[in-house]
Amino acid sequence: MNSSMEKMRKAHEKQATAIRKTPAFQEVSEAFDVGYAIAKELHKARTKAHLSQAQVAQRMGTTQSVVSRIEGGGNVSVDTLSRYAKACGGKLQLKVV
Repeated sequence: MNSSMEKMRKAHEKQATAIRKTPAFQEVSEAFDVGYAIAKELHKARTKAHLSQAQVAQRMGTTQSVVSRIEGGGNVSVDTLSRYAKACGGKLQLKVV
């Protein structure tokens, strides 16, 4: 790697490190972590119930692509989460820790 490319790489790394320390980045990162955790739990509930995305979608009265978006960590309402849980044979429980 030539010297100018190395300088650019180091500058980029320095800038990325500074951005990660900002409150705005921390807030977005925490929101992403929550969305990911929810998506992971939903997927786990569906597979435990031995259901496909299409089957959950049919039970919810929606499409498979919507279920895929939900499982992908999309921004969803509590009502949608509750309907998803019910479609998997469970119920939604939220807790603040």
